[in-house]
Amino acid sequence: MIKKYIYSIMIGAFVLLSFSGCNDEVAVPEGGEQVPISFVASIPTINVESGTRAAGLSKNDKVAIVAANATATSPVPTNWTTGLYLDHVTGTVGDPTWAHADPDPEYPITLTPTRYWPFAPNNYLGFVAYSPIPESNTRVVRSDMYLTVTGEGTDFFPDLLYTGKIGNYNKTDKRVLFNFQHAMARLAVNVIVVDKDDNVLDPGKHPVNQLKISSLVVNTKALQGVFDLVSSGWTLASFAQNFQPAYTLASQSKLVALPYDNRATSECYLLPSTEKVDAVSGVSINFKVKDTNTNLEVGGDYPLANFKDNGNPVKLEMGKTTVLTIKIIYVSIPDPDPNIILEGQLKEWEYKGKSEVVIE
Repeated sequence: MIKKYIYSIMIGAFVLLSFSGCNDEVAVPEGGEQVPISFVASIPTINVESGTRAAGLSKNDKVAIVAANATATSPVPTNWTTGLYLDHVTGTVGDPTWAHADPDPEYPITLTPTRYWPFAPNNYLGFVAYSPIPESNTRVVRSDMYLTVTGEGTDFFPDLLYTGKIGNYNKTDKRVLFNFQHAMARLAVNVIVVDKDDNVLDPGKHPVNQLKISSLVVNTKALQGVFDLVSSGWTLASFAQNFQPAYTLASQSKLVALPYDNRATSECYLLPSTEKVDAVSGVSINFKVKDTNTNLEVGGDYPLANFKDNGNPVKLEMGKTTVLTIKIIYVSIPDPDPNIILEGQLKEWEYKGKSEVVIE
């Protein structure tokens, strides 16, 4: 007896909040000496149910640093375009250290040549830093304190990191700690197989072992945005007319086994929504699953707005991970009622034969 099966797909989502930081320590230099500026970077990891992802900084990464003049009474500089003390100077990230009890590592940043604090103690500086730098990433273009980020290529969007304005500091501080944050929204996908009662089916066993993801593509119309390093905010360009594939996680030539979960490893970065533009409306997920025994394929295009977070459309926000949950519901169909065939023969009474019922 051959059983048939019905596959249906349910989608959902939730958003993971992130980011914490630690305060810098103040070290007083010896008086009268030229004091080098010591830069250190920190970036919190993002906690997800299945683990954590890379912090976003690695050894030899490049960081751009801007220092503008401030005063004791004006702690945050107002002029970030002219007369800069450090004009988008490139620093190199070193090996991570865990000097404090904080679980997130710190990364020393080296500037060549070494930069020094203004000698006068009443000269203050405010700082901004970001990564990647335009010189090492073609998807980022700078104009003054604005970064234009454009999606293109295999990786599409970079994981843009920024600090926001910090200060004011002078040479008594010695050390500047950059608490980096993620400027992009991050998308992760979790695909599971359940039965009609919503029980998760065992991976590696029938029927899960015969199912493969044949398409998992993140498409977007939001292709470009401008990030203001001073206000730490986005301005999104008009959406493209058609969707473009940004991230291909599975395809006919790259079938992916079930269950699937990239919450800990996803590098799918998207432009976040702003007050004026809802980036969610410009994103769609193409998802299909195939039964390798029958070649039956189900699925299609699902607007990101169809994914719900507590009944509301999911959001794309700066520095947050949006996890999409896709459930494949596997339901066996019982065979229809068997046909009952009644056969009989009419014979003379004396006939010693028989009448019979045959059920097939």
